[in-house]
This record gives sequence, structure tokens and C-alpha cells, in this order.
Amino acid sequence: MNMRLLWFVAAGLSSSVGEAFAPAARLCNQNAAVTATIEISTAGYRTSASTLCVRPTKWDNIVDEDEDDPTTAFVVKPDMEYIPRNVVRQHKNFVALREISGRETTNDLYVREPNSEVFWYCGKVVRVSDVSVELCVARLWHMIEMHATNMRPIELFPSRGKLEIWIAPGDSELEVAYNRPTLKMQKMERLVEGADSVKSSLIGFQGEVYEGGIEGFRTWRTDEGLPARPEINPGGETRPPTPQEMIQLQKELNDQSADTPLPGDQ
Repeated sequence: MNMRLLWFVAAGLSSSVGEAFAPAARLCNQNAAVTATIEISTAGYRTSASTLCVRPTKWDNIVDEDEDDPTTAFVVKPDMEYIPRNVVRQHKNFVALREISGRETTNDLYVREPNSEVFWYCGKVVRVSDVSVELCVARLWHMIEMHATNMRPIELFPSRGKLEIWIAPGDSELEVAYNRPTLKMQKMERLVEGADSVKSSLIGFQGEVYEGGIEGFRTWRTDEGLPARPEINPGGETRPPTPQEMIQLQKELNDQSADTPLPGDQ
């Protein structure tokens, strides 16, 4: 029976963690009386899909390896599937552990498409002192990656399964925004020995949420994790920024990105 799989990707931004959109697909059989719906991702909470049926052609017999979902190459434990109960649990873990451990065991998360200089702020992780940040991020990798692709469906979703996750010190958004040359981000690895044995109750993830039309915080960095733009306000503030300050800083960074050439382009 000749069938063709068509993808329909829908993604959205929300003001609450439970209103993210997820990719979905419908498998349409031209010769059958019914249309079967197949969920292809647990990357969100509310799924939007469109039914598209086409006549089977000779092209349907060609196997395109590029269409495989790259995230299926890694086994995801049930407690790290990107579904409401897991995301809520990790948020509660984050709040509880943050109150105990504070900033010392907290790290800010940034996600980028390979070979891109744009690093998108994605949220924060926290852990108990006995768990390294490498183990923490590796254990939470799938949840972080899927949250990032839902936040930035145009920029990041096409590279799902190949995205890079970088960390910065906890609550260092202002230092990152000001391009402090002393702040160097660290690239994380997806596969870390012992990560699967880390109890989910010992780590927490709080994903970034866009509210009030905020465009989303991003920074421009080199492959070494250093600022790719000149420093702003040298020697200035180091405290966490207010929402209004973040909006202004993002505007300055965008203006700077448009006007300043990359190192080596001058």
C-alpha cells in the first residue's frame, strides 16, 4: 500500500510554560477511507497539525535519509521527555534546589545552531553540589534542546539533534549582554558517562519564557565562547539586569551587530 509521510511543523511562543506548540504530522493514505494521525514529537504541550493528502508518485519510493528525526538517535528516558508533567517537575526541582544551593550551583544556558555566532538564552539549570554541571546538562539535554527549538522554531528547530548547548555562570545575563571579555562560555557534551544514573530530583531546569512581545535574548560569541562584539559600558554594572534593562541591552546589541564587522572582516 503506497503511502506518503508529510510533515507539518507548527510552533508558537507563549506567556506560560504550558502553552508551547509542538511539531506534528499526519500520515495520509490516498487509498484508504480514513486518515491516521501520528504524533512525532513530545516537544510541547499543545499540538497543531494540518492534514495534507497527495496522490502517490514514483518519488514516494525514494528514501531520503535527511528526513530522519535526528533526535531518535539518542535514547531519552521517560522522565526527560518534553511533556507537561516532566517540565513542571523540573521547574519545581529548580525552585527548591535554587533556594538551597543559590547561585553557586546554577548555570545559565545558551543554545546555538552549529557554525552560527548567535547564542540564544534558553534558561537555567541548578544541581546539588555532588553533581557536576556536565552531568546535569547531559541528563537534561533532550528537555533543554526541545525547549529551545520550541522557543526559536525558525532559527533552531531545523538543527534539532545537532544543536550545541553552552553554559555561563548563574545570573550572568548582564555580563553577557555587556560582552565582558572575562566571561567565557563553556560548551557542553551531549554524552557524558554516568549522566543516566543521575537522579532527576538532584537537578532542575527552568526554561526561558517569552512574555509581552519580548524578542528573546541572544548574544554573539566565537567558537571559543568569547564575545564576538566589542564590550559595552566597560567596568560597569555586574548585578542581574531588570526586564527593562534587558530590553534596552538587546536593542543595543542588535544595533551593534548591524554596525560592527566581525573580527577579521575589517
